[in-house]
Amino acid sequence: MKKLLLLTLFAILFINGNTQESNSSKKKLSYDFSGFVNLNAICDFNGLDNFDDFTTSQIPINPSPYENTFRFHMTARQSRLNFGINYDSPWGTVKGFVAGDFYSGSTGSTSFFRLREAYLEIGKLLLGQTNTTFGNPDVVPVTIDFEGPNSGPTLRNPMIKYSNRFRHNWSYSLALEMRGTDIRAFNKTGDPFIAIPGLVGNISKSGEWGEITLSSMIDITRYFDADSVQKHEMGYGGALSAIINTWKQNHFSVFLVSGSGIANYISDLSGLGYNGVPDVSANKLVMLNSFGGFIAYTQNWTEKLSSNFIFSYVDLEKTPLLNENDFRFSKYALVNIFYSPFNRLTFGAEYIYGELFVQNDDNGDANRLQLLVQFSF
Repeated sequence: MKKLLLLTLFAILFINGNTQESNSSKKKLSYDFSGFVNLNAICDFNGLDNFDDFTTSQIPINPSPYENTFRFHMTARQSRLNFGINYDSPWGTVKGFVAGDFYSGSTGSTSFFRLREAYLEIGKLLLGQTNTTFGNPDVVPVTIDFEGPNSGPTLRNPMIKYSNRFRHNWSYSLALEMRGTDIRAFNKTGDPFIAIPGLVGNISKSGEWGEITLSSMIDITRYFDADSVQKHEMGYGGALSAIINTWKQNHFSVFLVSGSGIANYISDLSGLGYNGVPDVSANKLVMLNSFGGFIAYTQNWTEKLSSNFIFSYVDLEKTPLLNENDFRFSKYALVNIFYSPFNRLTFGAEYIYGELFVQNDDNGDANRLQLLVQFSF
């Protein structure tokens, strides 16, 4: 208890001291807190054992009795804290941003704080960790489901990024990004590794009609083959993101992605080792082809009531290098409704359906209803 009081007193003195220093320096340094408190209630009718994400790649093909019955769960792990800093330096305004939530690998009452973003901006240069430049995160509609569309861009990478505008409503970004290898290595030869950051770029055009972004990436994964000889393979891909306005602030959202060795950029495949797999007979790593996309429509019924409708699809190539129960393709469909009786408070309800097919063409499906209460600050 004494430690808590001392920490609280220290925080108050720190904030007060910084405020006085800021005022005496003509407000050269300023900062703000933001975030939201989030309660999510999940009703699973069948299928998924993961309460927090509706990840179609995890849908069981032959569900157990537990997985194939109705279950209920509540969580606040998606609650988020943001901290922003602005400093008027001789180089211009330096901006810093740190964001995190409680969506760590540890669940339940022992859930830990997790870093999402941490970066600074000096003019047109960004240094730190934030959403990947491969795709436009703004194209992803608002969902209660923390995973979102199964084909959506998913990574937050450490990067060095330069962004600029040119002509009328045109902009571009070039970034060196450090992503994970996400491949299945040869046995007993050591983990794969990235020797140099990948190169990612995009170009965007915006107007009253909406916004369109074209993205591309290329990087090199190094690995050791079965003879412990160091080799490398290249990953590459492209993505299209578009927001097309219709009327009364309603709009379509479209996202398409395709490439070789890009699986961990795709929400449903990320972290499963599908960027590349070893071909033992040829003693080489084979980068896998994948593609996907979604189309969504956002409908604002009134100033306080809105909905999103989403259909999403992901495809991974069929190959004998994968196991028969490995991912082949999946479908994701969602409809939701949000009600905000006043600014900062939101209630929501959402229905999701997903279907998974594996390499041997077996399939399974899942249904979920989610409810949301969120207070933003």
